[in-house]
Amino acid sequence: MFFRYFWSRSASVSMAVLYMVLGLPLLLFPAAVGTIFVWALALVCVLYAAPHLVRYLQGRKAGQAFGGDLFLTILPLLFAVFALLRPQVILSFLPFVLGALLLLDGVGKLPLMLEAIQDHAPGLGYCVASTLIPLIAGLVLMLNPFQAAQMVIQFFGLGLMLDGLGDLVAARSVR
Repeated sequence: MFFRYFWSRSASVSMAVLYMVLGLPLLLFPAAVGTIFVWALALVCVLYAAPHLVRYLQGRKAGQAFGGDLFLTILPLLFAVFALLRPQVILSFLPFVLGALLLLDGVGKLPLMLEAIQDHAPGLGYCVASTLIPLIAGLVLMLNPFQAAQMVIQFFGLGLMLDGLGDLVAARSVR
């Protein structure tokens, strides 16, 4: 049912323009979009912490303070302050972790690749590629995670732009 919607949806000019308008800032200003995303995440953390602080203060006034509410106030507020001061660190965290996992995958396949090279195994090219591609991609992501995050944002923006352009062409050809 879900996939049928995407394959059978009709293209509209308004949706095509919306996709292109949303994709353009992602494509042109990935660092700013990433920073704004992290700031929005910090705002959500502050909004999450506020009711816990109120509940903690009310409980403290009644003599029944719950330490969990204090914890659920301090931790999100600390994250929010850090995210506001260093959004690049937050934004680069996921590419760094992905890079580490890819690097571990490539290193784990090294003995298999070396054995396949020694034995002149069939499909040697696939074995070498499945080892070297994760190794190289992991190194690139770990050495420059913020730039990788910007590239992902740009790729998403390009995807929105191309989808919008395709819908625009489809809508124009139907008319």
